[in-house]
Amino acid sequence: MTAPWWAAFGPAEATWHCGDQQHRLRWEVGRLTAVDHPEAEGELVLATLGGAQPDCIRLLRAWGEHRDNLDVLMLGPRSATDTLTADSCDAERLGMALPGWAGYPPLPGLAPGGAIPGMRLTWGSLWFRTLRSFAVNARSLPRGTAAHGPGPAAAAARVARFHTAHAGASLSHGPGRGRAFLRGMGQDVDRELARRAGLLELLALGPAFQFRLCATVAAAWSERDPRTARPALTAALAGRLAPAVAAWLHIHPDEVRVSLAEGSGGLLRDGDRWRAGIRWVAAVWGAGLAVIDGHLVADVTHAEFPNADVLALEAPGGEPAALAVRCESATGSSQRPLWRIIRP
Repeated sequence: MTAPWWAAFGPAEATWHCGDQQHRLRWEVGRLTAVDHPEAEGELVLATLGGAQPDCIRLLRAWGEHRDNLDVLMLGPRSATDTLTADSCDAERLGMALPGWAGYPPLPGLAPGGAIPGMRLTWGSLWFRTLRSFAVNARSLPRGTAAHGPGPAAAAARVARFHTAHAGASLSHGPGRGRAFLRGMGQDVDRELARRAGLLELLALGPAFQFRLCATVAAAWSERDPRTARPALTAALAGRLAPAVAAWLHIHPDEVRVSLAEGSGGLLRDGDRWRAGIRWVAAVWGAGLAVIDGHLVADVTHAEFPNADVLALEAPGGEPAALAVRCESATGSSQRPLWRIIRP
């Protein structure tokens, strides 16, 4: 991939409460900025030194803290049809450790085939339960152990293993401000709660920012040795590439086999497997370019939003063809970019 990973992304903007005002947060060319804080960099330095920290500045700090956090890829969306609901009130309650937050017990054992009895197995239905348990109970999943397979059986197993691994963590409330005991966090519980609350707030900015944060994390890991977190990176890739390939081939995602490639190369067919670097998640999937007009996009060679040059497959077994594409939908919080081929 020769284009910067963010080159095919349009800007995104959201409003956020900052004190008693509504301020704008804007993402553009790979960076999150606080539009209504002209001295944001100075305020970030003061906040780091323990000074006053406006809400917008706290979100900028949270973005920087989570820009390479693999938990983002575990919790984030896997396709444009995912609806991930995170509420800023939940984040605020988590940060304060107020009474009322309770961890989920381990889920029941898996039925034959991996299904959880009584639960409709979709990414959307499982995501929020996983998010709440992650936020309140769990230490971060050890790098390289998260299972993010694309099929419902894998999703069920992922959640069941997640809750089982973190059973026993609980919240206890003494006099005054609620306190939490979270197994595996060490003594700095307040800092860990604040970190998780920050991630919830970032997700609460809406789908456009969820996709951009996932792309930011994928881009950060594309510059590192994947061997340090290969299972987690492979799972993150599979959870996004498999649905795209499945939609293109009109098959079930469980039928798609995915492997993580070395380096920052584009998508390749390798026998019965699809192979790509994690940067494919950042530059192609994140920008909504995975499937365009019946073509599966393997690489972005040049981009200057709303235009991009890509290499794409029209049919299995063929060679990628160079295409010029353009995003015809307005940017914003909906994060459903509509790309069209404008020149073969």
